[in-house]
Amino acid sequence: MKVVILAAGVGSRLHPYTMNNPKAMVRINGKPLVQYQVESVINSGFAYEDIYIVGGYMFKRIEEYLTGTGVHFIYNPHYESMNNIYSFLLSQAVDDDLLLVNSDVIFDHRLISLILKSQFPTCILVDREKKLTDEAMKVKLNDKRLRFINKQLNKDGTDGEYIGISKLALDDLKILYQKATEMIEAGGARYWYENVYEACAADVPIMVVNTDGYPWIEIDDVQDLNCAKQLITAMWPS
Repeated sequence: MKVVILAAGVGSRLHPYTMNNPKAMVRINGKPLVQYQVESVINSGFAYEDIYIVGGYMFKRIEEYLTGTGVHFIYNPHYESMNNIYSFLLSQAVDDDLLLVNSDVIFDHRLISLILKSQFPTCILVDREKKLTDEAMKVKLNDKRLRFINKQLNKDGTDGEYIGISKLALDDLKILYQKATEMIEAGGARYWYENVYEACAADVPIMVVNTDGYPWIEIDDVQDLNCAKQLITAMWPS
């Protein structure tokens, strides 16, 4: 199994912090976001050589920061015209089971162990306790199996929020990649990879692992960034 961190986005809602840096290089308590993610997966047993970062906007900043560590880099030339569905498709080059991580999520590293230890070959981490917002990537389940995943779902009657971390078996990935290709070719450049999950939910058993109350936060704007600083201070005390 390899780790893929999706880090191609512009992060416009984090201006001015992302005017000269990709979101993954925005610093919290002196350390870039991507460093927290790398440390979390390293602490869970992965090596630097197991990690692939898919970048686009100002990708050189990430490459310069991590060059020499053994981390691999995949460039997404369409980061401005496509959402992360294309970055997801580029992970096909890894050709292995994947731990897929969104670059704008800060999380307790125990969440990685939680999903890795799951009996399900393909599964996603879902917070079933957090109060949902309109922006949340909401999920609807059939028992523990994913049925729907998108931001447009009504908050009432949904089953939680996808936190941006997936474990994906290679056989299932082949189906997901094929669907992603079809969606892009049909003009779906603005889709998210979560839309691929939903489109394949009837054919691929994408199961859900609960976050069990371990803390995490998705960083979209400056308010989120300030909350992340508090969370990181609690999780990584100096």
